[in-house]
Amino acid sequence: MYITAREITPLSGRLQDTIAFGSELVGVMNNRHGSAMAMSTELGGNPNKVWLTGFWQSLADYQTFTESYMADQQLTAAMNVSSSFIGETQDQIGQVIRQPGERKAFAQMHKGRVKSVNLHAGMDWMLRTADYVSELTGTEAGVVAPVTGDQYELIFVNYADSLQELRGMVESWSVDEGYLALFNEGVDLFEPQFDVTYTRFIGM
Repeated sequence: MYITAREITPLSGRLQDTIAFGSELVGVMNNRHGSAMAMSTELGGNPNKVWLTGFWQSLADYQTFTESYMADQQLTAAMNVSSSFIGETQDQIGQVIRQPGERKAFAQMHKGRVKSVNLHAGMDWMLRTADYVSELTGTEAGVVAPVTGDQYELIFVNYADSLQELRGMVESWSVDEGYLALFNEGVDLFEPQFDVTYTRFIGM
């Protein structure tokens, strides 16, 4: 399975226009082109950022979708209009190595950059850690590896109904002896940088 994410940065003061446009766009894409796209905004980071994400069984499915919507004159016309309030867009594609649980209202993404010489060991560590915290919290954690972009950045994904629930997951595994042992095992596999992003899905 694959996941695609379009990162959208609105022009100054045009966030609400971008959200309204994105909501309508996602609805049309899902109804007309059979996708399961969703829109989210970032919390606790850059407030002027919107994400459009979707899951695909294969890259062939994603290619069919993109060719379909790019041939849709109504959608392409709408995208041309959006240039008046959207400053920058960037697409990313990732492969879902371990599928997360059901998508809920909030998500957290933990991003770590594995050292180049430890790529396979880092992936194995990430999967074992995801298995462990999934059992610990009762919520399936996902693991995503890059297809485009930085090839050494691995992403750990969780969904929850609230920000407090997301934070509660982190607090529960942060004091667990089994997790701490895994964490210490992984220290030498990754670069000394770690990023956490929280998002809220719109329309859920």
